[in-house]
Amino acid sequence: MAVVVPSPSATTSPGLDGVVTKPDTTTRVPRVKPTKEELLKTHAVHVQKQANSPENAPRPVKQPNLALAYPASTKSIREVEIIPLSQLEVNSHHRGSGLILKVISPPFLGAGAVSIVEDEFGNVDKISIYNQNDSSILSGVPEGCIIGVKEPYYTINGKNADGSEDYMICVDHPSDVTLIRFTDPIIPEPLRLGPLLKASDDWKKAGDTAFLEKDFPTAVFCYTEALDCVEDEGAKPSIYTKRAGTNLILGRYDAAKEDALASRTGASTDWKAYFTAGRACYGLCNYSESKEHLSKALELNPTNPAIKKEYERCLARLHEEETGDYDFEAIYKSLSPRSVHLDLGSFTRNTEVKASPLHGRGLFATKDLAPGDLVFAEKATLMPNQYEPMRASAALYALTVRQLLDNPSLCKSVLQLYPGEMTYERNPLEGTLVDGVPVLDVFVIEGLRNKNCFSVPLSTLEDTRPTAQEGRQAKGLWVHASNLNHACVPNSLRSFLGDMLISRATRHIKAGEEIFQQYVPVKSLPDVRNGVYKDGWGFECSCTLCVAELKQSSEASREKRKDLLAQVEKILNKKTPRGRTIIPDATIRSVDKLMKQLEDAHEPEIYGRLPRLTLIYGSNWLVGAYRGKKNYSKMIRHAVKVLRNFGFEMPQGAESQDKVWDPRAMYFAEEWHSLMTIHVVVALRRLAEAYNGLGKKEMAERSVEAAEFGYMLVTGFKNKLSNLDM
Repeated sequence: MAVVVPSPSATTSPGLDGVVTKPDTTTRVPRVKPTKEELLKTHAVHVQKQANSPENAPRPVKQPNLALAYPASTKSIREVEIIPLSQLEVNSHHRGSGLILKVISPPFLGAGAVSIVEDEFGNVDKISIYNQNDSSILSGVPEGCIIGVKEPYYTINGKNADGSEDYMICVDHPSDVTLIRFTDPIIPEPLRLGPLLKASDDWKKAGDTAFLEKDFPTAVFCYTEALDCVEDEGAKPSIYTKRAGTNLILGRYDAAKEDALASRTGASTDWKAYFTAGRACYGLCNYSESKEHLSKALELNPTNPAIKKEYERCLARLHEEETGDYDFEAIYKSLSPRSVHLDLGSFTRNTEVKASPLHGRGLFATKDLAPGDLVFAEKATLMPNQYEPMRASAALYALTVRQLLDNPSLCKSVLQLYPGEMTYERNPLEGTLVDGVPVLDVFVIEGLRNKNCFSVPLSTLEDTRPTAQEGRQAKGLWVHASNLNHACVPNSLRSFLGDMLISRATRHIKAGEEIFQQYVPVKSLPDVRNGVYKDGWGFECSCTLCVAELKQSSEASREKRKDLLAQVEKILNKKTPRGRTIIPDATIRSVDKLMKQLEDAHEPEIYGRLPRLTLIYGSNWLVGAYRGKKNYSKMIRHAVKVLRNFGFEMPQGAESQDKVWDPRAMYFAEEWHSLMTIHVVVALRRLAEAYNGLGKKEMAERSVEAAEFGYMLVTGFKNKLSNLDM
């Protein structure tokens, strides 16, 4: 569970994880600092207080403040000049310099892991290491370990109890700190541990003990030390096997695969190595490579039921990737608040990523698609099971950083996403391995999270129900879907089932045509909605509707529509007196009159085949008003207007109760720019209700069929319209 904490520029009470507004931006070496004894004593008080607090409290997440962004170091600890702690200057990033430090205290675990550290000269200071995964020993560095800090940022962490300034080394970028192996010659002599656990067998036994205690990060650390110390090459495979299994448990799939393949000896027992490697590739959703390794495991051990089971799972995922054949109803039934991460493959064969003439990259159809066709279905690259609105963004940011750290193979696809304008030029070394970990810039990651994430209900179907809890949405990254550009009137519609994004065509899409989606629900007025796009993503929409309204329609017409819409909204937003369910005729007549004026303010030569968004609110309201009076003929008239105002082609005379037509045909009209939403489905249901009220059963059935097709588009799969009443 993620909890947001302020970035280093925000005001909080001082303390180990407290931060204050920047009191001083001048670079200087502190004149007075606490002694080693004072630092350790104060730190021990906080550690003891934490030990006495309730267990399993969620660790908060420190989200970066993009206004204070600075780039991650791309240097190795061996490339920087090692300096003593006494040379650190406040408010400086010490480019080209580094620190080799021994941790001399247990960690205090807050938003960061805070420890007291000492250099080879006996200088002592405080360090806070942020954004490390719980699978890493750096998430809470044990006392006695040696760390290297590259291009350290030294800052003021508030005030001490006596009013003096509290200084701290702040490590925001997870790749700016590295755990140094005890055998590494870079460690200065005064910091060396002496004879402690020098033998490989000792480290291996320590790793086994940690594993049995389920302290898996420590187990990985010990197995790594054992590999560094081992003298007998024949002893390495068994250690690799142990570390591979531990990394698999931790979700460090890249490392698990590498270790598993390194453990092979050429014997028949290598099935274990291939089995672990196959499971690791499966965890990375790399099902083709997973199949290769599992096939080799089956060749060596053809009767093993566990291998057979994993192999069958892998074949199922490959089938989904190839065909897009999903049982969406069964998937929906498998969902629960605790089970949102689906075991599914992603179907993307109908689309490809190419340069867009609009801007940047775009998603393009590889075949002709008809309305209702599955464009693609993508399992989330990253999506935490966190539906609390105040925590969802922080949870996704934390998960992104930690997954990229644990599985560097994800960096290429995730880091190519657009993070927005940065205050410095991005480094091409982002994502490459330096000192064994990928270079990660947390400010870039926060930027790309902000620009590319989707807000996600548990399922879109649940979200359409009247009982849906408003605002309960997770946030996730779908890398393939992130290539979609925006249009206010798009040709595709997305929906969600757990961490699966489903995209369906809402009108005919030709092979080679770019596919668009709405980034957010569109506002009625073009200047208002484009303000949202400018503030959120830095662009002005150039879709057909925006061009028509902003470039072709006159300013006088836009202002007239804006004024009339304001008059309509003033009436409609008034609260209905308690106990009154029937709307007065005078109110209905006033709205009807204003709506006619507003409709006339839309130039036919401009809006001929386009949505008329400013008319939707009022026309929807009139459907409901006449429904309350059981005036079915006027219900039909205004329901048809709702559909037309969403941009659907209506046959001549459709507003008449006597017209016989096929509402389902509206989805397949060529050259009309329609906007599909749940309100279209509701309007079709109201149309069916009105036809039933007039005894016109055939038209009622046709309207229901059209509503069901629309509901499939909205929810992603076929569903009963009765869900809308639950």
